[in-house]
Amino acid sequence: MADAHKAQGNEFFRNDRFAKALECYTKAIELDPKQGALYSNRSACYAELEKWMECYDDALECIKLRPDWPKAYYRYALALLKIHKINESRGVCNAGLALEADNKDLLSIKKQAMDKIVHHFKNASSIDFKMDVPPNDDFKIVASGKTAVGDVSDNAKFGTSIRSLLHVGVMMNFPKVVKDLVDKGVEVDKEDRMGLTPLHFAELIQNDAVLTAFGEKAKLQPLSSSHMATPGELREATQFASMQPDHTIKAAIKGSNVAKLSGMEFAKTFGCFYKRTQQLSIDWYQCMLSSVLDEEGQETVADPHKLMLSKSFRETKEESNLAIAYAGDDFGYGVFALEDFKAGDYVTCYSGVVRDKNAIKPSDQARTGLFMTIMPLDKMPFKTDATLYRSLGAFVNHSDTPNLEPHHVVVKASPMVLFVAKTDIKKGDQLSFDYRGRLHDVYCTNNIPNFKPLKPLDGATLAALCKL
Repeated sequence: MADAHKAQGNEFFRNDRFAKALECYTKAIELDPKQGALYSNRSACYAELEKWMECYDDALECIKLRPDWPKAYYRYALALLKIHKINESRGVCNAGLALEADNKDLLSIKKQAMDKIVHHFKNASSIDFKMDVPPNDDFKIVASGKTAVGDVSDNAKFGTSIRSLLHVGVMMNFPKVVKDLVDKGVEVDKEDRMGLTPLHFAELIQNDAVLTAFGEKAKLQPLSSSHMATPGELREATQFASMQPDHTIKAAIKGSNVAKLSGMEFAKTFGCFYKRTQQLSIDWYQCMLSSVLDEEGQETVADPHKLMLSKSFRETKEESNLAIAYAGDDFGYGVFALEDFKAGDYVTCYSGVVRDKNAIKPSDQARTGLFMTIMPLDKMPFKTDATLYRSLGAFVNHSDTPNLEPHHVVVKASPMVLFVAKTDIKKGDQLSFDYRGRLHDVYCTNNIPNFKPLKPLDGATLAALCKL
């Protein structure tokens, strides 16, 4: 029956009767909600009708069901572009192009996204000229795309933004100007007021010609003093669906044997992409470029204990000492320790996309436990959205007597929650966390009372996972 409605919908679509086609695809989805192509087709209808949020919702379902299908990436990238999530759109295009390098639709969307990103950074640089008198005439010359004529060795900067000539050349997207300035000795690792060097901006924009213009200096990886990220880590934080690095996750799947899952296998199994690094939404981009850390944020970055935890987060290979396993029909999947942890040890993180909480539908927050409050919302009005991008921490189940506790850090350009052992954790124990106050109140009220005491992993499954 679903295929019949789909065929009828296709006929209506070919004849530009998009509203009728949408009705047919909706009926088909009701009968077969796991068929990704149906969401793709209905997303296309919404696109023709310019209903972009509905187009986005269906494209999201499509890519969760068909993460190996280039068309799913096209549908999702188009929807993201139309709702102004331009850096996410670019990342999704890159992931789709990794599957089909010459896909014209994806190449077209990526170009449109890149044009908007370049415009965004050019506009940010132009604001410097409106706020301040340029330190010398070369700033205006570089902003016009021409080679600086004066002595650039003094590394002059804008008074307010503290951006140099090289910042201007990168943000204005002029590869030849960048090469000339680098060749003349302008320092590439000097931070602006936001703690970002020209190399950081180059990785955010991701114009390969600009990055090439840095030559050997592009290999430098200065750590931002405020965002605690190297340039390479900024690129990692804007990859989105691209599975780089492609981690291998140990898992015991319901009705199956234990296995090591590649990034694509993980996506097919769980309907999301594995990400240990927070992905930066356009909302967070704008925050990065327009504000500096307040006193509390500066204390967070400078706190020795948090710096130690951030170091552990960077260096720990939690994919080798943790596993996802089906914990029974009452719990679904959970995360289990494959080695002992002592109280105070870093264990895992909770990551996804950093979004403005006001950009997330309240109904979605009330329905699912995948929107984590990062810090007190009066200080940091952002949440981690783990709907499509997810670390092991997002699979941790609730407990009234948790063995994990949260620590807030700023690492890899984002605020995030790191889970630290609250008590000693034994090999085979299920990880747990008290989500009250972290998830939407309605979700907590409706779901937390139903959680039962968690149990450790059975011996046979534990032994099999440890052998992987």
